[in-house]
Amino acid sequence: MKSLTKAAGVVTLVGLLLGCAAVPAANDAGKPGVLLGSVSSMVATVESVDLDTREVVLRDGDGEIIRFVAGEEVRNLAQVEVGDQVLVEHSVGLLLMAAPATGEEPMRADVLDVWRAELGQRPGVRIEHTAAAVGIVTAVDAEARTVTIKGVERTVVLEAAEDIDLGAIDVGDEVNALFQESIVISVEPAPAGQ
Repeated sequence: MKSLTKAAGVVTLVGLLLGCAAVPAANDAGKPGVLLGSVSSMVATVESVDLDTREVVLRDGDGEIIRFVAGEEVRNLAQVEVGDQVLVEHSVGLLLMAAPATGEEPMRADVLDVWRAELGQRPGVRIEHTAAAVGIVTAVDAEARTVTIKGVERTVVLEAAEDIDLGAIDVGDEVNALFQESIVISVEPAPAGQ
């Protein structure tokens, strides 16, 4: 369980570096690691809201129409008006860090945090998923530049970038993985003058 606790401590690091495409890293034992992440956002304008059917029609920045039915879990739909701006932000981060073998078995822990607008507020939701896992290296192929990792749910073969020192990875090493995904949707009033 020690590895999961250590991995959970880097949630803040992942959040700070999400805008990076790939960042090589190494731990205190000189084992290689990598941090991957991306952030994307979208702004759409409300074209119509049907409170009876709960259908909402949006127009994105490219002029494309998006139609969806807002389920009952979407609070305060009656506050949404034509011209309001719907903001969507999506971020994903993954930290992989090799560590010397400690004899631990593969493990995984997931945390899902959901926040939605209180009654009376404008509609909005934030969903954050964090997964921490420990896998075991079962094969390293320096010629093909692949590393095979056995986890709790599956075994994966990962291609290693040229800047990863595969000589520092040994069969039996642990791979600590921390994945974090966040989506935030909020509704803002229509811009002034519209």
